[in-house]
Amino acid sequence: MTVKKAIQILDWWIGHKKETMETLRKEWHYQTYEEATGVAKLLFEMDKIDISNMEEIRKELVPNCTHPKKMRDRDPSGQWYCMNCNLDL
Repeated sequence: MTVKKAIQILDWWIGHKKETMETLRKEWHYQTYEEATGVAKLLFEMDKIDISNMEEIRKELVPNCTHPKKMRDRDPSGQWYCMNCNLDL
């Protein structure tokens, strides 16, 4: 798996968690997540922690690289990538 695919998977997963939380909030007729009680509050708090953790992992995966031309190369399939950060270009 390339770094780019891992970032895409994390983006999808974060979006899915946020959509699920919003759907549950609407179905359970809460105006905000803070007014939830019991199991609903527990689920919302767990999802918030999961989203926070995934966003931190994403920050670590996204390189702080300018992809200099001298560090660019092609893999056998013809895809350009950065040899400095290993990100597909």
